[in-house]
Amino acid sequence: MDLKNKVVLISGATGGMGEEIARLLSKEGCKLALFARRGEKLKKISSELSSDATECIYKKCDVKNIKDIKESVEFTHKKFGRIDVALLTAGILVPIPIETFNSDLIRDSMDTNFFGYVYFIEQLLSIMKAQRSGTIAAISTLPDKRGIPGWSTYGCSKAAVSWLMDSLRGEAKKKYNLNFITIKPGSVITPMIGSYHRKGAVTSEKAAKYIVNGIKKEKKIIQFPFYQVLPTRFTDLIPTFVYDAGPAEQQKGEGFPEVEEK
Repeated sequence: MDLKNKVVLISGATGGMGEEIARLLSKEGCKLALFARRGEKLKKISSELSSDATECIYKKCDVKNIKDIKESVEFTHKKFGRIDVALLTAGILVPIPIETFNSDLIRDSMDTNFFGYVYFIEQLLSIMKAQRSGTIAAISTLPDKRGIPGWSTYGCSKAAVSWLMDSLRGEAKKKYNLNFITIKPGSVITPMIGSYHRKGAVTSEKAAKYIVNGIKKEKKIIQFPFYQVLPTRFTDLIPTFVYDAGPAEQQKGEGFPEVEEK
């Protein structure tokens, strides 16, 4: 896919990967529409990216708010007359120790990491179906087939994204010529990760390159980095009793909070 002059909507545009993706796409000559909760940072990024080659608009948007999402999509379509690519990157990462298991944390993660994407897709589909063209790419996670101790909030919300994208991909392509791309990053160094260190994590700049190159190649699934993909997919094949016997504390990773029983 040639990205020059393509209208690209990005949610979560002030986050690590979202911002770096926007910066890369500005160099491709895309017309950008950036959305996130942090209005001042959005304004700053948009100002830095706007040039003769790149037109960049922005609007504050909370992905848990359906009204915000509807207005964001309408804002983009009204300005440019079409939407060629939508990159859904907004997300939160919250640990949930079994000692303090809390349904509110899971609900909040699902609202941001899953339903925020559902709301965007709902609004985008009506436009892209009429265009008979368009690409929707959404951030899931590399370990989307097997739960990781302590990370059920993030894991279940991102596994739901993978299932959603898989369910829509084939039919959307056949009926409306639309592309659905599932992005499955391994560990990426972003502000969201904070102190939760993962060995072999890649920078958000490198992650953005993987993603933009994958979109150019019109891949159906973009997963990276390769040295994390292989062991993760191997882990998917391990029998359940073997996986469950693994060291939970090691799987949680460095920086996981130590808590007392609730």
